[in-house]
This record gives sequence, structure tokens and C-alpha cells, in this order.
Amino acid sequence: MLKKVLILLLLFVSVSFAQEKLIFAVLSYGDPIKEYKRYSVFARYLSEKIKKDVDVVIVEDIEKLFQMFKKKEAHMAVGCSVVYFELKRQYNVEAVAVMKINGKAVENGVLIARKDSPINSIEDVKGKRITLGSPICMSNCVMPLYMLANAGITQHDVINIWSSGTDKGAILALISSIADVAGVKEESIKDYQQYVKVIAKSPSFPRHIIMVSKNIDKKVYKEIEYAIFSADENTLKQMEVDGFVKPQPKMFEIIKNYRKVLELFPVLK
Repeated sequence: MLKKVLILLLLFVSVSFAQEKLIFAVLSYGDPIKEYKRYSVFARYLSEKIKKDVDVVIVEDIEKLFQMFKKKEAHMAVGCSVVYFELKRQYNVEAVAVMKINGKAVENGVLIARKDSPINSIEDVKGKRITLGSPICMSNCVMPLYMLANAGITQHDVINIWSSGTDKGAILALISSIADVAGVKEESIKDYQQYVKVIAKSPSFPRHIIMVSKNIDKKVYKEIEYAIFSADENTLKQMEVDGFVKPQPKMFEIIKNYRKVLELFPVLK
């Protein structure tokens, strides 16, 4: 009897201890220092509001992020729409907020070519070499492929298609003529406008989605949600964001079938 009581006590202590700290996984998009600064502010704010430690972990590999949720080593995350759909599908995660930055809660993907290139439209992409800024994310993978698919272009219509790992890598591959076309997020080209031109722009979709595991305590889940939408101006200023908006189903309508798009380009899997 005493042995059973001790086991139950240990289990209770273990569960209680596990809930004392929440891990907030941030999928990096190439600027981990800026990301850590932004989300450390966010984590400190949440910690104060929900009375639990929230630790930030910068993750550069999307598969590692998925593994963290699989092993229940992460409880919250921020990432693109594809990351949200996959975490929701596999690990019972829900979107609770979308960050608003520079007046926008959405972003766009673009297909770009060199300024001096004869490629001027998406129809000109056939028979060319294409690189992407990511092997899975929304703005620099799925939406460029979505635009190609809508134009009737699959991987069989191009010489080669590959991921350069980052938008900067894809843009440099384009500028150095390793690639003829690059698919990146629109904001990534602002420092390269003298070298590149946009040949196609995708529809808008949510970016910087804050996600929370529904496996955590329901009270804590609600406290996190409330805290996010109660963020004060000083916190938002330190994070360099305008605020948060509630996710709406229509935000994700354009991208809900992203897996079918990826199936048209299996070389990227």
C-alpha cells in the first residue's frame, strides 16, 4: 500500500513539475538574434501574466520542431501556416493569435527573376531552373509552388527545382545565375530590388502564427490566450509588433490544400 502511495505521489510531483515551465519553440527564418530578442520579451511578458516560466528555444530545423512536440518537449510555437497545419494535424496544436507587424497580419510569396533576365511572367518559367527559400514554409515554398501549379507548371516542366534553405540563399543563387527564378517571401527582396524583379505575387495568407498545444492544462491555455490579447503598448513596442489578431478560418482558406500542391513537386520531399 505504501509503495502505491509513493508511486502516485511521485507521478503527481512529476506532472506538477512538468507544468511549472512552458517551452516556446521559435522556428527561425534566418535572423536568430532578432528573433530571440523579440520572443524573449514575449516570453517574459507571458511568464509574468500566467505565473509560470516560459523559456524560448530557437529552432532552425523544422523537423526538430516537430520532434519537440512529438516528445512533448514544446508547448507553444511561432511559425508559418504550413507549420501550424502540420502541428495541428499531428500534435493537437491550435492557432491562438496572428502577429501584426508593420500594419499587416498577412504576407505574400513572390517569384522573382534577375533584372536583366528575359523572364517577365510566370509563363516564361517553363524550361528554367528554380530555387526556393525553404523546403516547406508558406511564403517561400508553398505559395511559389501554388502559383506555378495554377499556371499549369509542375516539376516536369522545369530543368531543376530545389531549396536553398533561406531566402537570402535563394536570392544569391538567382543573382549569381545558379538559378533563373527564385521563390521567396516578398519582404525578403527589399535589399535586392536593384538586382531582381517580381514576375508573380501570391495571394495573402497569415504569417507569424502563435500556436499552443491543447494538451496543456485548459486553464493555462486560456490564460495564455487572454494574456496575448491583453499585451500592453510597452511590450508590443519592445517586440516591434503592432499587436495580435484572432485567427479566422477564412485566413487559411487559400492554403488548406497545400499538401496537394507539394505532391506536384515530389522532388522537394
